Amino acid sequence: MQALIRTYGGSPQVAPSMRERPLDLSSALALFQRHLLTGDIHAIVCQAGVGTRTFLQALAPTQLEALQNVPFLALGPISARVLSDFGLSRVQVTQPHLWPQVAEHLLATLSRGQHAVILEYGEAMPAALVRKLGAAGIRVTSLPVYHCAFPINPVPLAQAVRDVVLGGPDVLLLSRGTQLLHFLKYAERLGLQAEARAGLNRLVTVSIGPACSEAATDLGLRIDLEADPHTMTTLVRLAAEKAHGVLAQRLSRTG
Repeated sequence: MQALIRTYGGSPQVAPSMRERPLDLSSALALFQRHLLTGDIHAIVCQAGVGTRTFLQALAPTQLEALQNVPFLALGPISARVLSDFGLSRVQVTQPHLWPQVAEHLLATLSRGQHAVILEYGEAMPAALVRKLGAAGIRVTSLPVYHCAFPINPVPLAQAVRDVVLGGPDVLLLSRGTQLLHFLKYAERLGLQAEARAGLNRLVTVSIGPACSEAATDLGLRIDLEADPHTMTTLVRLAAEKAHGVLAQRLSRTG
């Protein structure tokens, strides 16, 4: 990422805000297997490719075979490709890759009393989604695959929080909503959450795609630019081409 930013003329400050820790899936998988073998799973929602692969690799061959009859909803093409790699073909991909579209799809395809399982990869499903589906009589179970924690070395993250508070950087690049959540949590640990929020809203914020933008908006951050296609290269190039103009326009309004 740093090399990519320099390629486009930027001065990078990269501060990892989280690390991924695999969870012990044994108890969750035992419950999943009971539902699966009794035919009580009517849809599975996959958040991320890595989490989907981790989940499928933990299943026994008989469980994978039973999944052939279960419809999958993938929140993006990477998850869909992973499902295809495991021979699972009953897959639809949400467009855009947002929770409201997940709710719409499940409401349109499931009936009262049916059961959807959502594979969580570091980001919990919104409570509003559970309430909306519950009101329609659809049962929802979350199956966390990974847990996100603070980085082992938090010094760069702490420095990034302080720099944002002091008005140092001009642009924020986001590739996952969880990054922002952990940034704000660490700012709270430093007693600087309100100041960090104010500092973030002074920046030009560039998101890698709709799911990331939705998560950031839910956390109270304004998204100025969104990459399309949703790749790191597009994210950095978009910031290089457009962020200066957005910042200049904002300064002209406040000046």
